[in-house]
Amino acid sequence: MTVFEPERAEVRIPRAALDAMAAALSVRTAAMRVWPDGIEWMYPMGTWEEPHLEVALMPGGDEVWLRMSTDRSRVVVWTIRQWLDFVSDLPGAAPPG
Repeated sequence: MTVFEPERAEVRIPRAALDAMAAALSVRTAAMRVWPDGIEWMYPMGTWEEPHLEVALMPGGDEVWLRMSTDRSRVVVWTIRQWLDFVSDLPGAAPPG
């Protein structure tokens, strides 16, 4: 199997797309699709037909990839710490333990 290696570049993620993902995660309405390379991408449920943010936890759990559905060849790479900081600020998030 060929492993997909996206171009790591500056990716513009509109605030509305980030807010939609945050809202979906807050109320646990994120959907998932598995790409042919085996990577599972989360996205806000009900947004597949419109531009949206997609997020994948990479194997090993050290990185989270973010990309826009309008250009899936480019990703933003966050450390797991950056991702946990982001989700810990969401309404309904469990307090740090």
